[in-house]
Amino acid sequence: MKHIRIFIALVILAGMSSCSIPSVTTTNRTARSFVIETDIQQMPTVADLVVDTVYVRKDTTWTNTAKSITTKAAMRELLIGAMMEKANADVIIQPRENLVVKAQSSKQLLRMEIYGYPARYRNFRTATEEDLRILNGIDPQPANYNTIYIGGGYQSAPAVTPAVGNVTKAITPAPEVPAKPKKAGYLRNPFYTSIEAGYNLFFPITGEAEISHGFLINNSYLWRMKNPHIFEGFGVGLNTMLDKYYREWFIPIYWHNRFYWSKTKVAPFFDFRLGAFLGASEWKSMSSWHSEFMGGMYYAAFLGLEFGKHVNLAVGSDQFFGSIAGSGDALFTLNVCAKVGINF
Repeated sequence: MKHIRIFIALVILAGMSSCSIPSVTTTNRTARSFVIETDIQQMPTVADLVVDTVYVRKDTTWTNTAKSITTKAAMRELLIGAMMEKANADVIIQPRENLVVKAQSSKQLLRMEIYGYPARYRNFRTATEEDLRILNGIDPQPANYNTIYIGGGYQSAPAVTPAVGNVTKAITPAPEVPAKPKKAGYLRNPFYTSIEAGYNLFFPITGEAEISHGFLINNSYLWRMKNPHIFEGFGVGLNTMLDKYYREWFIPIYWHNRFYWSKTKVAPFFDFRLGAFLGASEWKSMSSWHSEFMGGMYYAAFLGLEFGKHVNLAVGSDQFFGSIAGSGDALFTLNVCAKVGINF
């Protein structure tokens, strides 16, 4: 009986096992896709360019030699940088320059002058619709603008106008400013001959001699140097000291330097002369005159005033320092002169 029960139980278990269904999960999806190719557009940043109505100016001079050369472009950048610093500006509008170049033997003397209108960027912002219309050449308010847009190609006008980066700038045109004329001043003849005549007063230095008088005449040949204020040359003259019982005759030969203080028609000047002299001294003993030769160094200094190119007046001193040949006595004169000069 036990065997039957076991058999029935196995049959039931087998039947239950043959009737079970396995569990399977399946997922299906349907999809469609495509690639969108596009760039992200960024709104431009704009600013107002505020342009001053008064221009700034800078100038400089420099020398170029074979060993040291500063280019004009480099000097121009330095001047514009100095202008920006002076005006506290971000940019210089329409800088204009005047350049003068003067060649002197192995070097160049250069002078550069630059002037322009300082401008500053203000009110940085994301471009508005009105800004974009202006930058694209569409003027929303024609009465309020008079500015040239370099990039948009539109011409309209204010001192405050939009600008984008370094591409589009609003520029108020600078008026034409005439270059300053060079003042050459009053130029005297490059070469001239000067004849001077005047009056001498000789003052005694030692002994009991009295003040003596005399006359002088000089002939100088002068030519202008590279500096128009300076003339140099050479000359020869005759100075005399005349007394009742004593006479002296001086013939100076000298290098002549004349400096004019200004390039004007009426100009003060300074004369300096340095050279040597030969001469003779005479004295009266009883009824006859005796003479001795003398020589030495000559120097002189004068202050004068020249009128035009042909007439001058001067006062100063001629000095003779040397010895008398016969007696061996030392000679030193202290004399004051006033003279009139005529230039040819």
